[in-house]
Amino acid sequence: MNKLPNITLFMRLSGVLILIFGALNACQKINPFEDLELTVNTDIYKAPVLIEFVDANPEVKGRPQNLKVTISGPGKDLVLSDAGKKNYTPSGNVLSLVLNKNVAPTTKAPIEFTVAVSGEGYVSTSKTIIITDPKDALNFRVPLTNIATPPVGAATEKATVDLSKGKSVEVPSTPDKPETASITITPGTEIKDASGTIINSKEVAVTVVQYTTETQESIESFPGGFAAENVAMNSGSSVDGSFITGGFVAVEMEAAGKDVKSFSKPIEVTVGLNPDLKNPNTGQLMKEGDSIPTWSYDSDTGAWKEEGVANVIRNNKGELVAQFKAPHLSYWNLDWFYSSCRSWEPLTFNVSSNVTRYANSNDFYAKVYCISEAGVKNYVKTMYDFDVTNGNSSNGLFNANPPANFKLQVEVYSRQGDTFLGATSQFDPCSVSSVPISLNVKSLPSYLNVEVDFTAKCTNKSLNIKPSTWLYLISLDSYTWNYSYAVSGKANFNITEGKTYYFFTYYDNKTYEGNVTFNKTSSVITANGKGITGTTSYNPVTDIVSVFATYESETCN
Repeated sequence: MNKLPNITLFMRLSGVLILIFGALNACQKINPFEDLELTVNTDIYKAPVLIEFVDANPEVKGRPQNLKVTISGPGKDLVLSDAGKKNYTPSGNVLSLVLNKNVAPTTKAPIEFTVAVSGEGYVSTSKTIIITDPKDALNFRVPLTNIATPPVGAATEKATVDLSKGKSVEVPSTPDKPETASITITPGTEIKDASGTIINSKEVAVTVVQYTTETQESIESFPGGFAAENVAMNSGSSVDGSFITGGFVAVEMEAAGKDVKSFSKPIEVTVGLNPDLKNPNTGQLMKEGDSIPTWSYDSDTGAWKEEGVANVIRNNKGELVAQFKAPHLSYWNLDWFYSSCRSWEPLTFNVSSNVTRYANSNDFYAKVYCISEAGVKNYVKTMYDFDVTNGNSSNGLFNANPPANFKLQVEVYSRQGDTFLGATSQFDPCSVSSVPISLNVKSLPSYLNVEVDFTAKCTNKSLNIKPSTWLYLISLDSYTWNYSYAVSGKANFNITEGKTYYFFTYYDNKTYEGNVTFNKTSSVITANGKGITGTTSYNPVTDIVSVFATYESETCN
């Protein structure tokens, strides 16, 4: 009973103290966290995807710039930039994407979206991405054809056509492309935009790019890759499968500042056939009287559509050509199409080799070939890194959509001199999921283990960010790429000691860069502008060089 007044007095005094402290805080704006520097991890998103847009001509040293990207397809709303935004502007020639943190793709319920890319002076194209595991970090290379300097086996022709008179625009043969191609616009043809509205113009600017079937550089420019999903057939069905190409052309037109998409009268397309082209169904060289199915590819959406057939004839020069009518513009392809026996499940390769210590997979690559029942062998794609370590089983061929009744073969090479190391036997991708391969590696460089701890220091607030982002090391003497996905700022590399590397990262549509030479005794990072800086140390017990790298960001959100 006697304690109650004391409690009441204590509560009153407490209330007064709270009011006093509240008043002081209001006047002085006291923030108990004002001098505390917080560090935030950014590993909340799923399935990081890196897309490199590269020039299809490897002789061109520059990288495509000022590219425009759009995202379409069923999974488009789940796709974000690496900073969790809906901004899909590439940083230079690189686009870094992630999936929404709440998704959980699987092989039975994959997430699919299409990245369409265009740029001044380049042929537009696209790449369909299929994600089946939220933990996978995936990277893709998308070759872009530079109209001025196309890759070996491709050629370009540009012309302006008076629509009242019509005209044929021919792509001539070259030393590395024996075929020719042409499109013919008949007099009085009206041109239409994407909505089907007639474009009021007397003339049209035409660009035609033709690709041979006989060079790897040309074939790698096949739009979207040979594996295709949801191909629209004339029967009304949609089928997953794979193409074997007999040749393809990209036709683009512009008038009155608008892109031309269709015509009042179909244009005639003539595509020359390589003299060595064989029908994969018969194994025989193509001949007059044969036919090849025609297909269109929409580079904005990645959609394939069966169009009809092209008839094989001889032109006035005696050359074999395929002719057909095109009512609209796109990539137009002469292809044989085969439905797939599998799609999302990856093929893996079990390595037997003489390599028992670490080997950097970026120093090796593999070529994938498809062999028809008639024995016709066609290049399909390149796996740009391949782990040659004995016992490795992580090399995977993803989303290959191999055609039923075909066999595959994989050949592995070293980037040093493109030395052949070994190959699988021809195997049936419909009946196996893991394939053995024996490799003989002549020599390996001396690798140095590097652990990177990466931090973004925010200059506009007391905040550090441990970004989950892609880190790159590019050798300045051989221009070979080493890349690793840093999870919450931490990544691992194995590089050649003593070499100087261009060290950079992309995050939130910005580039941060520096140069570094790694050695056990001393490693120095030199920033390029407001780029990457840091310190290094070497642990002789673990044989690891630790790198503590930072960059400053003025716009942390």
